[in-house]
Amino acid sequence: MPAHQPLEEIVPATLITAREHLEEVVAELRREPRIAIDTESNGFYAYQERVCLLQISSAREDFILDPIAVPDISALGGLTADPGIEKVFHAGEYDVLCLKRDYDFRFAGLFDTMIAQRLLGAKELGLAAAIHRHFGVTLSKKLQRADWGIRPLSEAHLKYAQFDTHYLLRLSDILKAALREKGREADAVEAFAELCELEPVVRGFDPDGFWRLSGRNRLSGRQLACLREVYLMRETRAKSLDRAPFRIMPEELMVRLAADCPDSEQSLAKVRGMTPYLLRKFGGAILAALERGRAAPPPVEPPRTSLRRSNKERRLFESLRQWRKEAAAAEGVEPVVILDTTALQEIARAGAAGEAEPLAALSELKLNRYGESLRKLLHPKS
Repeated sequence: MPAHQPLEEIVPATLITAREHLEEVVAELRREPRIAIDTESNGFYAYQERVCLLQISSAREDFILDPIAVPDISALGGLTADPGIEKVFHAGEYDVLCLKRDYDFRFAGLFDTMIAQRLLGAKELGLAAAIHRHFGVTLSKKLQRADWGIRPLSEAHLKYAQFDTHYLLRLSDILKAALREKGREADAVEAFAELCELEPVVRGFDPDGFWRLSGRNRLSGRQLACLREVYLMRETRAKSLDRAPFRIMPEELMVRLAADCPDSEQSLAKVRGMTPYLLRKFGGAILAALERGRAAPPPVEPPRTSLRRSNKERRLFESLRQWRKEAAAAEGVEPVVILDTTALQEIARAGAAGEAEPLAALSELKLNRYGESLRKLLHPKS
């Protein structure tokens, strides 16, 4: 199929809505040397985010799997874990973490086109930009913030989802050749292996999270008690309605409610940002929360864990950042390609502490490439 084929002529993806159909498709895909994968989730809308769609493309066909219609997608896990079948993602970190979180999938044999572009020094890393640059195809971005948990999905939703994997295999061919030419294949292999090993961190609701809200420093003790109660009320409503908490009430409105502390529907309606919808839907619950806050003692802020760095560590970290910036400029890549910030922080910590081998956390590849210049920076007089 020519790269310039008009979007409207591309055969629609095969929709999978039954477990038996999924098992048939997986049997087909097991014969493929590589497949492209993408996911769509509903974290922007739901209280508890979940994977709502999986797009899979082989060299011959596009598929869309509906995990809401097919809750048991374990058959697909054998493909993701098979090192003999290459799985191509674009910006796959989020997809890998979501699939591990929701289905306990394991991964091997990954290729990530965004990571590859970063290693090649590309300025625009988005998928749409890459497809336009290499294939002359302009993809719509209208459904970037769509609610993928709604059913039925429209034809426009399915088409949008299909194009997230339709071009990925051909894009990966182009990027593999470029990585070889630039001598970055080993970097890519290392980065893709690290991607396979990522593990999701599921964070529960933190009842003390209101202490981190912007603007809370301007509130008095009683106002902070009101903020806490409104914050807890929002979480309860978000969970019962299965909505993302910020869709119940924005953070800045909670802070204004605590500051103004209205005690009637009339005064509540005057708070900036209090819409007629919010007043109608949650007005009673907000007033009740504020009343509880007024009657409660001021909350005590929990102690913060001190992770303050010494002056020596801070100076060393800044020197490392400058070194990384110069190395990145010399190699024509983003600084994160040289070393990520976590690695710099660990080197700075170990160096400041006088540890025998402050570069111990570096991979063999990074150590061979940057070890000598890093040691000179850490020990300029030796």
